[in-house]
Amino acid sequence: QSKQTPNACRHGEMIEMLMTLFFAGYDTSSIGLSMAMYEVSEHPRIQSLCAEEARRAADHLVLDPTQWEDRLAYNWAVVMETLRLHPPVFTNCRNLVKDVELDEYTVPSGTRVYIPVVQIHTDERNFGKRAKEFLPERWVRWEEERKCWVKRDYAREEQESQQTRERGKQGFTQDPKYIPAANPNYLFSFSDGARNCVGKRLALQESTMLLSCILRDLTVQTREGYVLQKRKKFAMAPPTEMPLRFKRREWD
Repeated sequence: QSKQTPNACRHGEMIEMLMTLFFAGYDTSSIGLSMAMYEVSEHPRIQSLCAEEARRAADHLVLDPTQWEDRLAYNWAVVMETLRLHPPVFTNCRNLVKDVELDEYTVPSGTRVYIPVVQIHTDERNFGKRAKEFLPERWVRWEEERKCWVKRDYAREEQESQQTRERGKQGFTQDPKYIPAANPNYLFSFSDGARNCVGKRLALQESTMLLSCILRDLTVQTREGYVLQKRKKFAMAPPTEMPLRFKRREWD
């Protein structure tokens, strides 16, 4: 910051942001990726879908890595679902600077409000009756015409569902196996609003691409009988052990 650039960041502010990126991004991303490996090892079908998508996308991403969101939609969905069920930062807090109205309650200014991330992510009112299941399909759908996975549009699907209910018809949403589209506004793994995680975009990109590269070439399994035991500190701590076995993937 100087007289010529009065709106630039101060040196101390820049150091704080870089330290936040380094420390907040290192542990959270590594723990999130470990949990993703655990989940795909427990769900072979999902693991195979990730590997197949990664193999189809490989040549395209070599030419243009910026296409990762479109080419690796299912792998991205696995990362999103992992962050939903295993958020590395499982709670967050904010100090209110003004009174806030919540239903019939008034929360006064100066109150420290805690956000129970895990409870929000597993509440059936937010993610449907199968909220506690690992279902990447709540984020993506298979598009037969293009032969690829694409992101689901929650707002559009919710509108169509509402119109079906208004017409008095029983649509596919009544099927107990139906997976409703995830509302991204209910995901607080990166917090939300103006003070959300500055590394969100980077974390999603690196986790998605790394997951796809690993599963394209390797299979992963957990030890038989292994039970995941989470450890919690300020953020999620790595499990005391996570016995994963990797083998080279054989393609026909």
